[in-house]
Amino acid sequence: MARSGRYMWREMRRRTLQGKIAWTGLLFVAPWIVGAALFFVYPLARSIILSVSEIENLRTFELNFVGLKWYHEAFFADIEFVPSLLSVSIDNLINLPLINIFALIVALLLNRKIKARGLFRSIFFLPVLLGTGFIMQQLLGQNVNAEAVGFARGLLIPDQLAAYIGQSGVNMIQSFLDRLTIVMWNSGVQILIYLSALQTISPALYEAARVDSASEWESFWLITLPMLAPMIQLNLVYTVIATFSMADNTVLEFIQWLAFETAEANAYEYSCAIGLIYCVFVLLVIGIIVLLTKRFVENAKEGG
Repeated sequence: MARSGRYMWREMRRRTLQGKIAWTGLLFVAPWIVGAALFFVYPLARSIILSVSEIENLRTFELNFVGLKWYHEAFFADIEFVPSLLSVSIDNLINLPLINIFALIVALLLNRKIKARGLFRSIFFLPVLLGTGFIMQQLLGQNVNAEAVGFARGLLIPDQLAAYIGQSGVNMIQSFLDRLTIVMWNSGVQILIYLSALQTISPALYEAARVDSASEWESFWLITLPMLAPMIQLNLVYTVIATFSMADNTVLEFIQWLAFETAEANAYEYSCAIGLIYCVFVLLVIGIIVLLTKRFVENAKEGG
């Protein structure tokens, strides 16, 4: 009986301690839960309701259910939404591998013992601190008060060279330099993640590879890349979210214009519908990326 009593007392103390730990954890995440409920779950629910409704009385917020009317209009009546969505998707999916390849190369270089390594790390992370909206528009020459002349035109492309290669050549060079600017400007977080992951790889693995006469190229493909597989997947997902939510995104600008700037009837409800379509589309892209990289990540974990 004594042993049974001591066992029950220990079990009660263990459960009490687990309860305290659980309540402590809940206390720490409570601000996030409240914030998510107020600023994410509630607006999302209202947006879903508005996307299948029509506002009858704005003062009393009286709604009339219209079903999938606005979704049908987005795909079959609106001449701006679908072309903008395709343009943004193609542009961002081109940037997706370019940003991650560039970030991985820079991280590999910054992981080496070079002079002023900390300075170079700060320089590549500086765009994250400065932001991407207004500054990126200035770099690409997208000023609303001036002609979109681009970042490099007149600076890296002299007028004599522009006259020699013609307008088509200037536009080609300009597109390349603009793309390079976007890739470099949006790779700061990815570089930091890859660099942190590279520093967790044990040097003993590379020493064993050198003993087996493996070259650096073979070490990269057989050690570095598999060990970075989870971070590659993470960076791909992060890049999709970051690029599809940039301030100069034409789809987001169109949604904002419909919701807050135009005086057209039912524009607010319609903006909720296309906003949800865009959100679901981005989630679908993320899901496809996760599925495509799942086997790569699993094989890397099994090999590790």
